[in-house]
Amino acid sequence: MRLFVAIDLPEELKQRIGALQGGLPDAHWSRPDLAHITLSFLGEVSEADMMDLGVALGKIISPEFTLKLDGVGVFGNAKRPRILWAGAEHSPALFHLQQKVANVAAKQGLKLDERRFKPHVTLARVHNTPYERVRQFLSDHALFKSETFPVNHFILYSSQLGHGGPHYEEEFIFDLTPIADEVIST
Repeated sequence: MRLFVAIDLPEELKQRIGALQGGLPDAHWSRPDLAHITLSFLGEVSEADMMDLGVALGKIISPEFTLKLDGVGVFGNAKRPRILWAGAEHSPALFHLQQKVANVAAKQGLKLDERRFKPHVTLARVHNTPYERVRQFLSDHALFKSETFPVNHFILYSSQLGHGGPHYEEEFIFDLTPIADEVIST
């Protein structure tokens, strides 16, 4: 099964992301109800290995934190934009959690993406959309910011691709340490 670890977003934020989507010919918009911030894409993993991974991820100790989305951008280049995204603000706590997830996955023998972590929510895949239109979209939404939202857990998802797009299943949910608990225990 295809697995990834991510942070789910609040429903109100998913609705705001849905409102951003439109106005680009040939863009393949991601379903807003599936919006998330991927911490680590793990690829194909057997069910037995997924169970071992779930146990290992469950041992991560990391504090809750808050986050917000800030701005839009594109992966690819001026000649071939590929992915439109909404970025997450810089958050040391988010990078700390992502590094812990990646370390656990690597210790489980999983091959990880070697690209630098760029926290984002995928808005659309663009293939034949003229770059001038993409640039206009980026300009129109450059000031996009979300409200701050709490991050108190992360999720191991399985993903199945189908005719109606991907289907995600929550396999394990991992709670982060409440900040009050962390202060008391130190």
